[in-house]
Amino acid sequence: MEPKAKNYEEAAAECVSALSAEDIEYFRLHIGYTHHHFGYGLYLRNRYSYLLDKEMYGLLGDIFRDGLGESIYHLMIPMVFPEFKGYEQYINRITDFYFDDLNANYNLKFDRNFIADIKPDEYFLPSDDLPLREEDFDKWWEQYMEENQKYALAIAERIWQFDDFKKAASELSYSDSEIDEIHSFCTKLIKERFLFVPLEILFAKNSTSESIKAMMRQKKIIEWAFSKHKSDVERFPSYVFKSRDTVKIMVSANGSLLELAENYKADREIVLTAVKKSTYAAEFMDKSFWGDREIAEEAARHSEHDLIFHYDAFKQFNNDDEIVRLALEANGANICYASDRIRADYDMAVFALTHQKRIYPNSVYKSLSDELRNNKDLALLEFQAPQPSLDGFTDELLDDDDIAKKLIENEDITWMFYKMSERIKRKYLDKLPERTRQNIKEELHIE
Repeated sequence: MEPKAKNYEEAAAECVSALSAEDIEYFRLHIGYTHHHFGYGLYLRNRYSYLLDKEMYGLLGDIFRDGLGESIYHLMIPMVFPEFKGYEQYINRITDFYFDDLNANYNLKFDRNFIADIKPDEYFLPSDDLPLREEDFDKWWEQYMEENQKYALAIAERIWQFDDFKKAASELSYSDSEIDEIHSFCTKLIKERFLFVPLEILFAKNSTSESIKAMMRQKKIIEWAFSKHKSDVERFPSYVFKSRDTVKIMVSANGSLLELAENYKADREIVLTAVKKSTYAAEFMDKSFWGDREIAEEAARHSEHDLIFHYDAFKQFNNDDEIVRLALEANGANICYASDRIRADYDMAVFALTHQKRIYPNSVYKSLSDELRNNKDLALLEFQAPQPSLDGFTDELLDDDDIAKKLIENEDITWMFYKMSERIKRKYLDKLPERTRQNIKEELHIE
């Protein structure tokens, strides 16, 4: 059956309709995705790869495509098992999440904030005599660890409802002994794993501007709070994002959190602080800054993880030699979205190739102009990358003896020999490691 799905949900439904009774029983016994990653997972990602964002796939290749199979698989589970209650999520939220995520999980389970069910005053909260000096912080942490654990346990035990888990696990053919073993394991983790009091409670107790200012002196607490993912931080009370001092610390910990600071997206100092931490902040800054050269320069200097010229706010600078060079120094992969002139400039190509990072690997060489991609000196520079690749090499280079010798010199990348020309494969067959040699012989039908 040819895939006709227009989105992930349709792909999941399409796959479910094709499952046999035997397939469904196998899924029931092996419901974890990791069990299917190299089988059904690869089938899903290859069959529905056309659903991926072409631009991102072009940059990240299989790294990006790997997530497709898992995404579709997880959408299939409730379609295959309407009775499935998410037993893995019960386990994962204990084993994989820190306790600062408990508020979100509580909301998912009970559809309300746990503040509605638990009085904060019954548990530990920072008092007015918070230590003001950084050196007091560790001592203070130790002092209240016991009370903090009591608080975290109260939340965790409400989320971890064993009776619900037991019912779901039984329906999925788990034996009583397996259920008891999982219960014992998770109970042990509940008692051993806990972190800081969830920040929403902390802010709920300290809701006055005076209290927030007092907390601001505890820089470690605030930095810890805002180092979290946006989905965690956006649960904080709205007044948190109205304090300029707090917002500045927030975006200096995670620039993309500018999205939550509605009142400060046009504040130049706040925006500069945000883009220094994450170029992605450009998605949320006021459009009046789109032509601001200083902001573009700071974003370029800090664009190792976010390719700067991909953003509309900075596209106008993709032909500016000075700013492009700053961006390439941060990560050579920034040349991907540079202008045609830059991508055809030999010196810029050398600079990009010698500044590749492990982030966005294998994307620099294939982004060069057609003429430069046929330049052997540049091709040889590619072998100095943290993760070399032959992506973008022309047919002429794939038939080049010097390129072949470079591959043979480094056993970590000799496996890429399968991309070379047939002439090269035959000529250097005896110099290849055994496994690679056998693969090439099979491909060439050599006995």
